[in-house]
Amino acid sequence: MNTFKISYFVVVLIMVMAIAIPLSEPLRVEVNHRNRYGQLIAATRGKKGGNRTSAMTCDKSPKVCRLKGSPGRDCCRKRCVNLRTNKLNCGRCGKSCQYSEICCNGYCVNPMFDKRHCGGCFKKCNKGRSCAYGMCSYA
Repeated sequence: MNTFKISYFVVVLIMVMAIAIPLSEPLRVEVNHRNRYGQLIAATRGKKGGNRTSAMTCDKSPKVCRLKGSPGRDCCRKRCVNLRTNKLNCGRCGKSCQYSEICCNGYCVNPMFDKRHCGGCFKKCNKGRSCAYGMCSYA
């Protein structure tokens, strides 16, 4: 019985490690961009490694957020984000929307009951109609 407990514990530990290791490594993103003089600039963000250049973070080089393929133009906590749509940085760095809210144009709104954002950003209900459960004029 004791051997069974030990082997069960080892199997569970291996499974946890197999899940945790890939999640702990950041995604590597490489973006090529030409500056105003036509010179090619390679910006690498994410994991350092191999013969590649070291990883660039936006706190050291904010222009990396403005490159094509970046998730957003603003830098918050060493990550490029879009302050107009990011639920964890809505309108400004660190401003989080509540669980039931989404970020629309930098404002936290509740798409279940907001007439101007019914069911999603900028889905406006017609005049005189209300928004209930994300649908205009429900029931």
